[in-house]
Amino acid sequence: MINLSVCDKIDGLGKIDELRNAIGTDYCGDNTLVSVSEDGDRCTVRRKIMVGRTKLVNEPSWLTWNRMFF
Repeated sequence: MINLSVCDKIDGLGKIDELRNAIGTDYCGDNTLVSVSEDGDRCTVRRKIMVGRTKLVNEPSWLTWNRMFF
């Protein structure tokens, strides 16, 4: 998969901006977007792993975008 920062330059859809505007949003029921890297290619997500327990996960921004907006 092509990095989101490269994809945005090609198609101009502003997916990285969509992610940045969605920081703090809960999606898929147990994930919260915490941050987007400066270049826009990585996202930090707080994911529930058990009741009352969470972990921070660093994942590709294209994956986070697909989960949130697709």
